[in-house]
Amino acid sequence: MIANLSVRLKILCLSTLFILVISCHTMSETLELSTLEWPPFTGTALIDAGITSKIVAQALRYEGHELNTTVLPWNRAVRMVKIGQIIGYFPEYLTTSNDFLFSKSLGMSSIGLLEHKTKPIIWNTVSDLNQYALGVVDGYVNTAEIDEMILNGSQTSETAKDDKQNILKLAVGRIDTIVIDVNVYEFLKSDPQIAKVAPLLQINQKILAHKSLHVALINDQQGLKWLEIINRGLLKFDVQAAMDASLQEIRQNK
Repeated sequence: MIANLSVRLKILCLSTLFILVISCHTMSETLELSTLEWPPFTGTALIDAGITSKIVAQALRYEGHELNTTVLPWNRAVRMVKIGQIIGYFPEYLTTSNDFLFSKSLGMSSIGLLEHKTKPIIWNTVSDLNQYALGVVDGYVNTAEIDEMILNGSQTSETAKDDKQNILKLAVGRIDTIVIDVNVYEFLKSDPQIAKVAPLLQINQKILAHKSLHVALINDQQGLKWLEIINRGLLKFDVQAAMDASLQEIRQNK
């Protein structure tokens, strides 16, 4: 009788374990997000698809889920979410929007003005930039003040398809300065075309802003579900330390 009971208990335990394993496997989902080529934060040729891709994937893994990314031109990456084809996109600066829900921070980065060394930009307040021709990337969020000045026409600006094009336009004097993430510029300096003009350029000593990066999710029930999952995962590790370590590793390997 005791032997039979022992066998039954073993069978029950194994059955319960099997059900738990199957249940966990069934609950695991893959989140599809759109992104862009924006090294060192995202990119198909980067280790772990870039720093922010690695951070988002780690947050999801802590919650038992996986990340899959679709790399698109930036405006299309955002539009795919707006029309409901993809649940979210990243990395995005925190902004006011009724269309999107924003995750907790994926890490902080600095935005500056890239300028010619021989023609530094002199400014105390953002409105001082109105005297200069400013280069921005089409579809990118800059700072609230700059975006408002461009919108109301007080700021002369010229758009480019990406940061690389903007840098090359600056180098040949088509514009006076450009808005760029400092870490993005440091990474792009290794590009052969940028390397040729980099000795002529510098980041202005006065930083425009220190901004956090986020996942932007569609503002509906599915978006809210994944927002909660991502945020729980992000709370389980030191996100800024992870970003800083990755940036340091990139600098050392250059």
